[in-house]
Amino acid sequence: MKITYYKSVICPRCIPTSRFLKNLKKSYPDVEIEEIEILKNMKIARRAGIHSIPVIEIGERRYTEAPPMDEVLELLKRERKFPAL
Repeated sequence: MKITYYKSVICPRCIPTSRFLKNLKKSYPDVEIEEIEILKNMKIARRAGIHSIPVIEIGERRYTEAPPMDEVLELLKRERKFPAL
């Protein structure tokens, strides 16, 4: 399962979300996280319907802040079948 993270280097609300994803990746290295810097990829963000940041996409779910870790792990377990979660 891939997590897509829309962010910006000038976004103060992105700092805790970035930390959350960094910790997630450290604990679960098999999780793929694609970071999209919206200032450099405005067309991609616009096509995806991103109107504010941060946004985390996990499967069909979108979050505008770091979601609860147990919810993320449940989504990953269902989508990717991570047995160790």
